[in-house]
Amino acid sequence: MMHDMDKYPGYWIRRIFRIMNVIYDKELSKYNLTSSQISVLFNIWNKDGITQKEIQEKLNLRAASVTGLVDTLCDKKFITRIQDVEDARVKRLYLTEKGTEAEKLSTDIIKGLESIISSGLTEDEKVIFVSWLKKAYNNFYSMDK
Repeated sequence: MMHDMDKYPGYWIRRIFRIMNVIYDKELSKYNLTSSQISVLFNIWNKDGITQKEIQEKLNLRAASVTGLVDTLCDKKFITRIQDVEDARVKRLYLTEKGTEAEKLSTDIIKGLESIISSGLTEDEKVIFVSWLKKAYNNFYSMDK
């Protein structure tokens, strides 16, 4: 049985993730967005015209989940669906002006969160902290493949 959970890195990573998400969602709600919707937008910011299937694969989500997020973003006028000119079965996702503006809003919120998480750390400590997190991620990533 595991006692003294606060001795385990995973415990703290999970707590940090949860509180960051709560704060991120609270800030995004001012703009009628959620962190899940931003995850979809992030992929479109990186590749305007991406397909829903590509987003599904990148986010490792079920098709129905991505469809719901995309529908909501279309309804809120952050993105638009346009039929592919070469394959009528494929719909591509494009940013609207509102969707483009959301990138700056999201980036500003993330910068604020990054400032909080690294508060009190030296530049060297930040580099070490990020390297540890990357190692932990890669440990899990290699197990998942």
